[in-house]
Amino acid sequence: MPFRVESAGRTHTGLVRDRNEDALLIDNDLRLWVVCDGMGGHRGGQVASQLAVATIADAVRSGIPAGERPDPLAAAIAAANRAVYLRGRSDRELFNMGTTVVAIRMENHVLHLCHVGDSRIYRWRQGDFQQLTRDHSLVNLYADNPGLAAKFGPAGSNVIVRALGLREEVEIDYQRQRIEHGDMYLLCCDGLTDMVDDWILKEVMADGAVGAVDECADTLIRAALNNGGVDNVTVVVLRLFEVTAT
Repeated sequence: MPFRVESAGRTHTGLVRDRNEDALLIDNDLRLWVVCDGMGGHRGGQVASQLAVATIADAVRSGIPAGERPDPLAAAIAAANRAVYLRGRSDRELFNMGTTVVAIRMENHVLHLCHVGDSRIYRWRQGDFQQLTRDHSLVNLYADNPGLAAKFGPAGSNVIVRALGLREEVEIDYQRQRIEHGDMYLLCCDGLTDMVDDWILKEVMADGAVGAVDECADTLIRAALNNGGVDNVTVVVLRLFEVTAT
């Protein structure tokens, strides 16, 4: 049976920053959902995230072939990486700008998930709440390679080791997830996860499973702001229903 999607997205500058360097995309017609968290002094982060979102959407819409990538979504993100990289090299004010990305593309009964950086994708399924992505952070890199910590010193908790736009090529993590009726997915930046514990996210998503997805997205934003809102915060919430024949 086909699946119906309900989706909602929210973004907020937060209570400390003076500009919003996040960007999001909700395109139910394309079956495409994206969250980007930009970085780079002055206006660089804002330009990087918006350029990445626009490039991914254009590439998916035009039917970019996967090529050597595992899926067209990964190919679209690779194109976004090149676009951000080249723009950063052509404008001195944007040099070394970059952005994280999490993205989902729906195809029949399967979701294609991609991520680069420390923005995250979570899934709520019948009461189970699971983080599906693993942050590309210095902390995790040291955990995988203990010798690096001894060589280079302690890792900052917010230091990421992979992002779009920093190099001409980027490694993109890709996975497929089979859809089940009632699944909910959360795409978010670290402006949410640094402010709100996972157990609270689980409770909000559980409420969203029986409520409205736009109210779920609003509650997630409020939770980050109530805990300090020190960064931009962006969320996209999806709820998937199997459409039965009548």
